[in-house]
Amino acid sequence: MRKAARWLVLIAIGLSACVSPSDPWERGYALKQAQRKYSEALRWGDLEKAAKYVDPEMRSDFLAHSEVFDTLRISDYDIGEVDLDEKTLAQAEVDVTYHGYVLPRYIEKRVKDHQVWYRDEVSGDEWRVRPELAAMLDGFGVRR
Repeated sequence: MRKAARWLVLIAIGLSACVSPSDPWERGYALKQAQRKYSEALRWGDLEKAAKYVDPEMRSDFLAHSEVFDTLRISDYDIGEVDLDEKTLAQAEVDVTYHGYVLPRYIEKRVKDHQVWYRDEVSGDEWRVRPELAAMLDGFGVRR
């Protein structure tokens, strides 16, 4: 019994030694969290909240679309496979499919948004997105 307990302790120590701030699992998890919060904010039409995740250089253009979200309703979204840059762990690309409709029409469409995410060292190493929002809105047939 003691021998088994020693092995468990050694395995636990070995596994904990593998975790570090640059661990890809930690960054991958942080990216998934940021992506989910961004997508949920878009889903509920809260562009102010979503803008916190947008590249600071794109933020004002992003927020300029706020009136569009008065008529656009996103009913669901599917996050595709994340392609995380294994060398730097600082950039990732993903295709997100949004399901939604534009009022007063209730015909749901599916539109893909190709997102490029990167680690912003200036803001404390948080994930930021460079969305193709204009292309997504065009897919829904929204006039800007």
